[in-house]
Amino acid sequence: MAVGSMLWAQPDEAKLRAAMKQIGPTTGGLNKKIAAKDATAAEDAKKLHAWFEGDVHSFWVEMKADDAVLFAKTAGSEFENVSKHAEAGHWEEASASFKKATANCAGCHTAHREKAADGSWKVK
Repeated sequence: MAVGSMLWAQPDEAKLRAAMKQIGPTTGGLNKKIAAKDATAAEDAKKLHAWFEGDVHSFWVEMKADDAVLFAKTAGSEFENVSKHAEAGHWEEASASFKKATANCAGCHTAHREKAADGSWKVK
């Protein structure tokens, strides 16, 4: 029974990977939409906010990685700001919030990601 409890308590890295596979392209598309002043940017930013506040945040809470929890929380908040600014047509502010969000992404990737021998990325 103790082994089952130990396995159950492990953070779900597959869930994080699945979220990241959606986050990457959505973030790239969002940047282009902000530059084009495309109002649909707000919907992409809302998706990103939900991923960071959901699967990404919960993974790092389970890992007990306080810095990564803060990175996820801050990125999520900034993507929420992007959404609000895009809905209001405040594109300079949307761009500034986007840059703040992605700076947190980069910080977390630097601190918690490493390249495996096969070229894939893994959590460190």
